[in-house]
Amino acid sequence: MKIDKDMGSILGPELEINGDVKASGSLLIYGTVNGNINSQGSVKTAKGSTVKGDIIARDTHICGSVDGDLIIKDKITLGNESDLSGNLKSSILVIEEGAKFDGVCNMEKTSQ
Repeated sequence: MKIDKDMGSILGPELEINGDVKASGSLLIYGTVNGNINSQGSVKTAKGSTVKGDIIARDTHICGSVDGDLIIKDKITLGNESDLSGNLKSSILVIEEGAKFDGVCNMEKTSQ
């Protein structure tokens, strides 16, 4: 996974958060979050990461495990090693070969 130069916050692999996370910028997760994530920017989960909660963001790239709903304004990418158990809502969806997805997808028109 390529790291954005404007990635605001990084949660390292040794970090476990029990509670909701709010970020005004983008967020890169290597560790574990047991709670909902709300970001004004993008949320990326790395291989081996775990999120047990909903993710609300502008866009997201999932490479780890997510047990919760994704409510994304622009684009969702489910990477080839992602495991999503939950519903997703977005205007653009990319599912790479090998991704696991168990839920309902709701596609919305982009707001231009």
